Amino acid sequence: MKLIELIEEHQEQNKLRNKPEPFFSFEFAARSTSLQQDRLNRLIEILATVEPMYVDFTLSPTISHQRLVLLSAQTQNLRGLETVFQLSFHKKRPEKLKKQIKELKKKGIQNLLIRNSVYSEEQQSPYFHNELEVLKFIKNIFGEYFCLLIEVDISLFSYDEGEYKKLKEKIQNGADLIRTLPFYDSNEFLIFFNKCREYEINCPIIPVILPIIDYKSAIIVSKSENIKVPGNILNEIKQLTSQTIQTKQTKQTKQTKQIKREIIFEFGVKIALDLCKTLLRGQVIGFHFITLNNEDPIKRILEGLNLIQSSRIRRKLPWRKSTDPRRKGETVRPIFWTKRPISYTLLTSNWKKYPRFAWDEVKREKLKFIDPYLQLFTKVHVSRTSLKDLGKELNSIYDVEKVFVKYYKRKIRSLPWIENQLDLENMIIQNKLITVAKRGLMVINSQPRINSVSSNDLRVGFGGLDGYIFQKRYLEFFFKPSRIEWLLNAIKDSPHLRYYATNHDGSVTYTNDEKLEPTTVTWGVFSDKIIGTTVVDPDTFKNVWRKEAFALWIWQWGYKYKEKSKSRKLIQQIHDTYFLVYILDNDFINSSVSTQQNIWKVLERLFSLEDNMKNQCDTKNNINAMPNSNKIKTINLNNF
Repeated sequence: MKLIELIEEHQEQNKLRNKPEPFFSFEFAARSTSLQQDRLNRLIEILATVEPMYVDFTLSPTISHQRLVLLSAQTQNLRGLETVFQLSFHKKRPEKLKKQIKELKKKGIQNLLIRNSVYSEEQQSPYFHNELEVLKFIKNIFGEYFCLLIEVDISLFSYDEGEYKKLKEKIQNGADLIRTLPFYDSNEFLIFFNKCREYEINCPIIPVILPIIDYKSAIIVSKSENIKVPGNILNEIKQLTSQTIQTKQTKQTKQTKQIKREIIFEFGVKIALDLCKTLLRGQVIGFHFITLNNEDPIKRILEGLNLIQSSRIRRKLPWRKSTDPRRKGETVRPIFWTKRPISYTLLTSNWKKYPRFAWDEVKREKLKFIDPYLQLFTKVHVSRTSLKDLGKELNSIYDVEKVFVKYYKRKIRSLPWIENQLDLENMIIQNKLITVAKRGLMVINSQPRINSVSSNDLRVGFGGLDGYIFQKRYLEFFFKPSRIEWLLNAIKDSPHLRYYATNHDGSVTYTNDEKLEPTTVTWGVFSDKIIGTTVVDPDTFKNVWRKEAFALWIWQWGYKYKEKSKSRKLIQQIHDTYFLVYILDNDFINSSVSTQQNIWKVLERLFSLEDNMKNQCDTKNNINAMPNSNKIKTINLNNF
């Protein structure tokens, strides 16, 4: 989608808010090695959770044009983040530039930042001489397909009337947006901003913020010729960097060095935050942050602006959709990939049609699991869960269960099945998730019951500010085979609950769903529409998601250990023997009758039953099958 349209949409939403909020975007530095790129991919996924309007990647002489194209296309089409491509016209003939832009169009990229790289020498014919020529060239060939951004150094403008006239000419010849170079003097920007309006340059002007986060970035800022820093800030930077240099040259404790690093970090965050707040008072509607591939200062600044808390309601849907133009109308997905949107996007990348109103609009047999896909997936998405988080050595099932407990206590950021940290929505049921994790349920997906909650709710809202959100309780987990019959027995007297349980190869299944039809579990009701966004489909669960969910035990957990190690064998054992189970509670109203029959009450009964039976077991911990269950032969309580 064109950035100018996204900004217009954002401004329309601001009219409905009690307090308008700015948009923001991020700039990342592409990396040349696979290890560095893996780290960058993780960083992008972390910062994607705060819902930036767009992202881009810094032009660099060490990164090829083709690599930047691939990275931008993957970020946009797989991760669902709108991308602006920084296009250099340095020493490019019109034919070459046209070919590159055609390639970007084919990849679905609609936003271009026109740059004449700082690495350039004086341009000579037959190359482009300036931005104005490039703007005219693109508009003449590609019409209105692209949103075009231009970059300005506000320190060059001052009160120079000629510079403003040149800028206005660029806007008149196709530039849609203006983006500045980094700066630290708010007054200088506001003078530039107001003068632009005087010259009837009325397009959005986006200030670029470069936080000073460490010694390296402080040196860059203090020595840069392109970044003008006010004297008081410059003196502070020099003083801080001087202290850091002395630290490096003298023997000091790690604690002392850490304190000095934190001083620079805190100083940089405060300067950037104060700058943003001042600009907001001057009618700025958004910011572009240069991340320097570091999430911490960016999150701190956004927290200071109260923008992280509202990240959820900026979504049009509860899941982040691909920006691929073919998927523009897509509004329905199975719940199983809610925590793994990149995976689902890859699986369905060859579809010609995507469901707009109901899951049945597409034939479900189109969604098929392909083993080689997992290998492709690992190339574009490396598990963010480190070996340290998963356990360097696993001695028992209990060690595996503890990993899930740590995740729901927010002590680790991800699991092989869940790409990001526990979100605000599931924080509603965090205590319950911790409780069941401690009792051996390896939960990989969940959502709380929501009944007519405002669509601007910070935890579950989506779709705009004029609607209401509804959800059915859902819980999905891996479960010991020895406990499965006990669980099903506990569920049988709860008419609102539907379950499906299957082993790794689908040879053994249990369900009480006779129809096996898709069920909508998340939807929004708005003044002009009803959006049913997420479904539970038993067929997809058994034939597609089952294969992926079990494979992740091996691909993103088991393979982290040596082949014949005890840890590797333990993960393989779980893969081979455990059941994957989902329980769906259809009573989203939560009537008084069903209060004692919801998912959590059923699990409480199960745990209570198990505890009672343990107390009655003999010294060998073997008990006979539960009464009224002729399918159960023996239960070994060592497995509890």
